[in-house]
Amino acid sequence: MHIWILEDEDLLAANISKKLSRHWFEVSVFHTLHDFYQSNFKQINLFIIDITLWEESWFDAIKWLREKQKNFTPIIITSGYNDVDNKIFWLHIWADDYLEKPFEPEELLARIKALLRRSFEFINQNELSYKDFLYNVEYKKLTYLWKEIELTKKEYEIVEYFFIHQWKIISKNTLTEVIWWNNSNTMIWDNTINVTLSRLRKKLWNDFELSTIVWLWYSLKK
Repeated sequence: MHIWILEDEDLLAANISKKLSRHWFEVSVFHTLHDFYQSNFKQINLFIIDITLWEESWFDAIKWLREKQKNFTPIIITSGYNDVDNKIFWLHIWADDYLEKPFEPEELLARIKALLRRSFEFINQNELSYKDFLYNVEYKKLTYLWKEIELTKKEYEIVEYFFIHQWKIISKNTLTEVIWWNNSNTMIWDNTINVTLSRLRKKLWNDFELSTIVWLWYSLKK
């Protein structure tokens, strides 16, 4: 799922992008309206647009999206304005949701998922399957032949990542960045990954066929 962010605050844009990337969203960030206008608007699932940009009119940017591009992809407006009339205006005109700054990243993520669930492009994206496994992304629930399997938080994250990227070769570095991104101690990463994957294999039996390639890459077998 691809999300575009139009935000002129570099740090805020970077923090939002990191948060969404950890939840498997593909993110593109634009700091100016010029770069935004020059981009290809195909296959975007959601826009996050700051309406307090200091350059040109952010009003025209959203109007341009809706009228010129004929683009009806969900839009979340972010703003420092807390005026009720402003919120009502934007929700009545072109926006699908309005989030007042400052906001918690978890609230933004929840609003994104709510909008995508209502979008036809989100159909069937909430459940991932692999062989006789079924994984519910929203509820973090894994079942095998309709029987639920209890895992740790990291194990659920690993299962989700491999199910999304089935049959792709995943490097150990990528797995480290995605699952253990908040661990600054590089000395324990290898051992942590090996132990966690070993424990996961035991819990999921041979049906979770995770190939190890010279201890540097992993891949789910077909």
